[in-house]
Amino acid sequence: MIKKILFVSFIAIIFTACNDDESNVQNADTTIIEDFLMPEVAVADFESKAGEFVGKEIEVSGIVDHVCKHGGKKILLVDGDFSLHVFNDERYDEDLSGSKVAVIGVVEEEKIDDDYLNKWWEHAQGSHSEGTDADKEYLAQVEAEIQQIRDSLQEAGVDHFSEYSLKYVSHKEKK
Repeated sequence: MIKKILFVSFIAIIFTACNDDESNVQNADTTIIEDFLMPEVAVADFESKAGEFVGKEIEVSGIVDHVCKHGGKKILLVDGDFSLHVFNDERYDEDLSGSKVAVIGVVEEEKIDDDYLNKWWEHAQGSHSEGTDADKEYLAQVEAEIQQIRDSLQEAGVDHFSEYSLKYVSHKEKK
């Protein structure tokens, strides 16, 4: 009787161990597969789909229309009538202009809300506080833009608008 109980217990332990290993292998395979799947988003669809990928890497393909001349840390990626700025911490090689590329980047979101608008107004006032006619004109324009955005937020019944950008990770040239 004891031998039968030990034998059944031994079989149960083996099956349990096998099932655990099998589930771990399945989880490992799933993770590996997920790591290699990179969402591809068309330039034309970036604005409408970017919210789904905030903080995640995606691939966007297009032609580099130009490398920003002011700092070289931004490219304009185009595809037909649509465009997307891709930001980088490092300077891009200017030879990239005209190349067809697949860019991998992280989608970033900037929320345009009351806090953002207040900071914008404070910055505008601080940098144009000398009281010249040009300062007064600039501040009036900024104040009007801020009010227009506040009105749009209220009309839409939302507390913020989102602006999305792509933070460069890597790229590969396409033929």
